[in-house]
Amino acid sequence: MNIKKEIKNAIRHGIFLGFEDEEEEKQFLKSLFAFLVKKKNFCLFKDNDRTIVISSDVEDLGEIYIHAGTLKITPLTDQGFFKVFMDMLEFVAMRHKEELDKLNNLDDESTEDDESTEDDGDLWL
Repeated sequence: MNIKKEIKNAIRHGIFLGFEDEEEEKQFLKSLFAFLVKKKNFCLFKDNDRTIVISSDVEDLGEIYIHAGTLKITPLTDQGFFKVFMDMLEFVAMRHKEELDKLNNLDDESTEDDESTEDDGDLWL
């Protein structure tokens, strides 16, 4: 895997999130906004809470938005943008892990429900 190429592709084409409606997209952006603020980024919403603008004390660094279920980031400057990009990736990875954990818990629960603890004398095949 060529990391440099993957980073360029993520910036150029975005990261597909698979959201099916605007409400899911807005909720994701609100959570991302809160995460970026905790990471000491200066942020503001624009476009009716559909775009996050990340700024330094001097200039805007980038814009983050979701289009057609794909998270996109637009660099507005060379300096400071990469930190914002890495913060965004950290958030996406964290959310992805949470979703995988939920799925694993559901699988574990369904497996436990399928197993019988009673010995009724019949053999299960």
